[in-house]
Amino acid sequence: MRTLSLLALVSASLVSAALVGCASSPPPSATVSGSVTVAADAPPPPPAEVTVQTAPPPERVEVVTVAPSAEHIWIKGAWHWNGAEWVWQSGHWEVRRVGWRWQPAHYEQRGNVWIYIGGHWTR
Repeated sequence: MRTLSLLALVSASLVSAALVGCASSPPPSATVSGSVTVAADAPPPPPAEVTVQTAPPPERVEVVTVAPSAEHIWIKGAWHWNGAEWVWQSGHWEVRRVGWRWQPAHYEQRGNVWIYIGGHWTR
């Protein structure tokens, strides 16, 4: 009898904790940011262009490992501007987003400056 009461108490506590978590968080299909609600499967907007006074270093050669699954795509490494210098961000596998395509980070020379546009998902 005592074991049954303890089991009932533990079960009730777990259910209560689960319900409290559900009541205080937004639904899993949406992420709330300020007053804007964005679908959970929607990638963030493309990054802003950044003007840089120096050209990025040459690309590094990377070894592409075996994909974790057929649902993954390789995001190649690229030089990223951190506000003070170019920093290499290594390539990695990312889950494919149906209906979206990956736009790699790239650089455009415009006169004496370089414009850096970070990699992002686009439709």
